[in-house]
Amino acid sequence: MTTLKELKKLFFSLKIRRKKSERNNNTTTIHLHGSNGFYIGLKLILWRKRRRVFSFISAISGCLLLLLLSSVYFPPPTANNLFLPRHSSVVKGREALEYNFEAMFQVPASGGNLGRDLWSWSQSTFYYGCSNASKTFQTADIKTLPDRYLLIATSGGLNQQRRGIIDAVVAAYILNATLVIPRLDQQSYWKDTSCFAEIFDVNWFISYLSRDVEIIKELPPKGGKAWIPRTIRVPRKCDPTCYETRVLPVLNRTQAVELTKFDYRLSNRLDTELQKLRCRVNYHALRFTDPILKMGKLLVERMKMKAKHFIALHLRFEPDMLAFSGCYYGGGDKERAELGAIRKRWKTLHASNPEKVRRNGKCPLTPEEVGLMLRALGFGSDVHVYVASGDVYGGEESLAPLKGLFPNFHSKQTIATKEELAQFSSFSGRMAALDYIVCDETDVFVANNNGNMARMLAGRRRYFGHKPAIRPNAKKLYKLFLGRNNMTWEEFSSRVRTYQIGFMGEPNEMKPGKGEFHENPDSCLCQAKGIETFEEKNRKDAVKMSDEYQSIEDPDWIDVDYLYKIEEFMSD
Repeated sequence: MTTLKELKKLFFSLKIRRKKSERNNNTTTIHLHGSNGFYIGLKLILWRKRRRVFSFISAISGCLLLLLLSSVYFPPPTANNLFLPRHSSVVKGREALEYNFEAMFQVPASGGNLGRDLWSWSQSTFYYGCSNASKTFQTADIKTLPDRYLLIATSGGLNQQRRGIIDAVVAAYILNATLVIPRLDQQSYWKDTSCFAEIFDVNWFISYLSRDVEIIKELPPKGGKAWIPRTIRVPRKCDPTCYETRVLPVLNRTQAVELTKFDYRLSNRLDTELQKLRCRVNYHALRFTDPILKMGKLLVERMKMKAKHFIALHLRFEPDMLAFSGCYYGGGDKERAELGAIRKRWKTLHASNPEKVRRNGKCPLTPEEVGLMLRALGFGSDVHVYVASGDVYGGEESLAPLKGLFPNFHSKQTIATKEELAQFSSFSGRMAALDYIVCDETDVFVANNNGNMARMLAGRRRYFGHKPAIRPNAKKLYKLFLGRNNMTWEEFSSRVRTYQIGFMGEPNEMKPGKGEFHENPDSCLCQAKGIETFEEKNRKDAVKMSDEYQSIEDPDWIDVDYLYKIEEFMSD
């Protein structure tokens, strides 16, 4: 009996015969006649086997119908819905799969065995911070001129103000002036009324820097009366020559000058001696007050009681941050309306292009994406995570995927009582200081963003022993997260580890002078002599990857607390 396989052979034979006919014009008529005969025969065969053919077609149609119905009632997760919670975890004994986005993309509970220590770098002991002044550095008693006072008005939240304080000391040194203790920003969105002495140990600050710059607590009276200094705003990234030409003439005439909105107002690149002065201010002179230090140490101790090692995650996912960045995370019309309304506060912002912003790596990772990145880097579900964050957009719904991946989820509110936090909770700067201490003392620091706190802590952790500090390679990871449902977990995690080379806080992963100094304080990092600290191939890979890192001086990465003065920023 003739089968469907034989029918295929007949069709193929017909195709061959037609091709031959085109090459042989003399037999065209005869061939066509034969073809007609063949078609008549084929119709007879199909008529006889019609039941089998119809059964085959019906089976195929049924399968297609089932696929259509399943796609309607069980749609796969879209790549755009990146922060919305997925299916609940399914645990089968020890084999736990916390997510099952697609059958092929299954996230394991275990981080796996990567053959390396997750909590430290093997070469970190060969590096150390070195910021002492050289013998040629002029001391304050020689350099400071009388009746020349510099005042500073900082801007933004804690870490942005910290940058301003550091640069204020260097500016005073450049101008041969006495520095008056900087005035903290009390007018920004956070409305924190704290003064310098309520966050930082002012006496220690003055004492530690006494050889570098003369510092006083307040402007002395002039002729027995209080006087108002002349206010100036210097351009961004102003170098020493800029200060000498723009500020010094005014300072000589008026004897006292206040530099307003002092953030990012000093050049990133300075000579080695001035960079070392920056390090002495940042890593030694700026010390929190005793109540803040005591509470911060208590939080660290409580985390260490829960586990030998823990991660501290700085999670920036506040509505203001997302609105200003122009990012979109798949929340539909509701998200567009909510973030769009917030974005209208800044009239000078142009229309956002969410796809372009995210493609360029300028959007913070979602809580879910951070969790997936950490699992791919080898951190299992048993790891304890301390989360330093503001009000997360989407609340518990946004945090659910991260908590599903890392159920040992903590914050200062969960490991301390309301009574313990009462003296800090009304002041955003003091609460941020507590998080800063925990993130500094943790075994591994992780950020979902490249904002001020992330960069300041990355640099600090380099200075004090190259403790791991993981920053997301957002530009590369964006594409990977977008297509993760089309690959296996093994392929996904392998790519994450490759993309994160140069973003992990390892020694030598950034070129000297590359990026922003507070993140990469290369002038203040020394290396033990005669030590081979990095395999050449890995070093080159790390440097190459870090070259793609987003510059921190890009306005798109300015902290949310700074955004409420965006009109002034745009007018600079």
